[in-house]
Amino acid sequence: MNLATLRLEGTDEALQRVCATLGLAPESEYKQGEPKRRGGFYPNSGLSVTIADAKNPGEMVVTIREFMTKCKSQNLVLAGPGLSAELAIGVTVVGDSEQFIAFVDFSAPDLAALGALGVELSIAAYPTSDEANAIDQNA
Repeated sequence: MNLATLRLEGTDEALQRVCATLGLAPESEYKQGEPKRRGGFYPNSGLSVTIADAKNPGEMVVTIREFMTKCKSQNLVLAGPGLSAELAIGVTVVGDSEQFIAFVDFSAPDLAALGALGVELSIAAYPTSDEANAIDQNA
């Protein structure tokens, strides 16, 4: 699984505007002032929505590019007063026979487009479990 999740934080109005403009259906949401799981309260409202869930990183990047094109066509910037955005990319199941090595290739124009949209980027890789590797080696 190769997942790209858009995390938005800001005012309720800004979040609703982005979701309506892009036709996004949040998968998780929180409201300003709600308690956090580990104590404290959220200073702003926020939401998360999956942008891509692809079999490989290349397919994921193509879907992210399509999302950026959609944002640009709507003249939408995802950062400013009352709004911030992060694109969290997770590359999972690295080190098994399906995806031994995984890499995410963003071109300079891709990175410039993310910057123009005001989107921060976070990338994480998650290895296979020891149990999965043991099964592969015993097969």
